[in-house]
Amino acid sequence: MRVILPEIKELLSSKQRRTIRKVLSYFEPADIAEAWSEFNIDEKLKLFTILNTKVAADIFEFLQEDQMVELLDNLPTKRKVAILNEMSPDDRTDLFAILPTEEVEKLIPLLEPDEQKRARELLAYKGNTAGGLMTTDYITVSENVNVASVMKELRVKAKDIDFIQNIYVVDKVNRLQGIIPLKDLLTTSPQRKVEKVMENYFPNVGLDMDQEDVARVFEKYDIPSLPVLDKLGRIKGVITVDDVIDVIKEETSEDIYHFGATEVTDQYLSASPLNIAQKRVIWLIILALAGFISGSVLEHYSYLLSSIVTLSFFIPILMNTSGSAGTQAATVVVRGLATGEIRLRDIWRVVRKEFFIGILMGIIAGAITALRALVLQSDAALGLTVAIAMIIAIVIATSIGGMLPIIFKKLGVDPALMSGPLIATILDTTTLLIYFNITILLLYRFR
Repeated sequence: MRVILPEIKELLSSKQRRTIRKVLSYFEPADIAEAWSEFNIDEKLKLFTILNTKVAADIFEFLQEDQMVELLDNLPTKRKVAILNEMSPDDRTDLFAILPTEEVEKLIPLLEPDEQKRARELLAYKGNTAGGLMTTDYITVSENVNVASVMKELRVKAKDIDFIQNIYVVDKVNRLQGIIPLKDLLTTSPQRKVEKVMENYFPNVGLDMDQEDVARVFEKYDIPSLPVLDKLGRIKGVITVDDVIDVIKEETSEDIYHFGATEVTDQYLSASPLNIAQKRVIWLIILALAGFISGSVLEHYSYLLSSIVTLSFFIPILMNTSGSAGTQAATVVVRGLATGEIRLRDIWRVVRKEFFIGILMGIIAGAITALRALVLQSDAALGLTVAIAMIIAIVIATSIGGMLPIIFKKLGVDPALMSGPLIATILDTTTLLIYFNITILLLYRFR
């Protein structure tokens, strides 16, 4: 797409509408959206005027949020409403979720009556739940009809639905009774009754299920779509795998940001430095305040450092090692919580496991550190002190690193907030306290 951008721009300037439509028909909407930033606003508006509504809506759904908003602000009302009516309900709901409430309330009444109803229904659900992810584009049939009737229904409705994997069989009050995979429908005799063809067991999720749990259901059953039911078993919508991929991307990005001690930043390259700095500086202030505590510990035990200068040589080693050990443990546990491998009830199993892991790693790191003290400082007592401090610090670091994310999860806070820099800062203070107290017990009193 980017290779022929100059030609497309030239066609736009010369108003070759038919040629532009033909050229762009060779590209997927996602490819056109990927090159969208290369056009100026006038060219974007011309493209959306030239393309038919279906193609324009398909491209629109692949645009970044700021690009969508830019188009909505500049498109004529008639064209804007046509595209919104053509969008899939779930993508339109995602768009409405980022717009100001007053603007959404102006747009919804302009939609077709059926689309207005869909929009208001989907907006009623929280964005991070199954209800917020689902689309209302699906096909239901009665359990009393035959396959020929289903095929007739499919031919009528399929053109308006982007993704069809299953046909959903419902009773008189819309309770889901079974599903018919499209493959089974196409390979079954037209005279067979639906109730004889449908699968009675089908994975499903509730309206209020968290999006992360929804993603796990998709992973467990390896399915392309999933019906969403209310508490009475009535089908309210369908979640498709493309929406789950977006959830995984969103959740992964959020965890990475939190583990880096920063807030989520959408579209890094297009965001202003001031906006990014505002999001990052909060965590920097928190970490700086936490660092003051470590400084106070050093100040309190300064008499030890002045008496035994060689103690200071090992402070960076101890702090870096324990901080890294704690971050390693926290990373593994956060991932385990995200995938469902680790549950809240597993907290003591995790702590016990990390305790023994800490002992093993502490012995190895302690031996190496003690060897350094013995070789370079020729001080066996210092080596023993540092080795014991190292073992205890790593054991506590891995135990805390494994425990805190689970505690955060239990309190209803994102466990990824137990970020690398934060847990390292907490462990800096803990390690210093351990080191200096071990020194007092084993070394200082005897010198």
